[in-house]
Amino acid sequence: MVRKGEEKVLKAMKEAKTAKEMIDSWLTQRPGFDWPAGTDPLVLYVKRKPEMVYTHAHNQLTQLVDRGILDPKTRYLVILACYMMNEHWRGVLPQACNAKAAGATEEEIMEVAHIVCYAVSKTKLSDSATYLNEIFNDPIYKNTRIREE
Repeated sequence: MVRKGEEKVLKAMKEAKTAKEMIDSWLTQRPGFDWPAGTDPLVLYVKRKPEMVYTHAHNQLTQLVDRGILDPKTRYLVILACYMMNEHWRGVLPQACNAKAAGATEEEIMEVAHIVCYAVSKTKLSDSATYLNEIFNDPIYKNTRIREE
């Protein structure tokens, strides 16, 4: 069930029929935000393959809003973290704006970045330990000798 305060957003999303209308409906989440002219990354699909916008973005986002399981701030902080983890830097600005519009503070956005850095660092720490352990126990490594000058 849509959360209180997101009824207008969901209505705009459900009424959107064209790819352009779909993208415009997303902007109801963050009043005042708009891509500078010529920089909207999805304009290619709007013009040439609009079903991509519906299939890979609009449908899922509409369902997230409609279900209302996460409050908007939490939802956009999670999406922001996912974009950062996937190094989708161009998408970080709109998601940070969504989070801000939903009430997130800069401190909360920075904490998301901190958590992403932790997760990436911890993953690399764990992976490197696993593989270095395998390497150090590999017979090829063990039989490698230091070159004599």
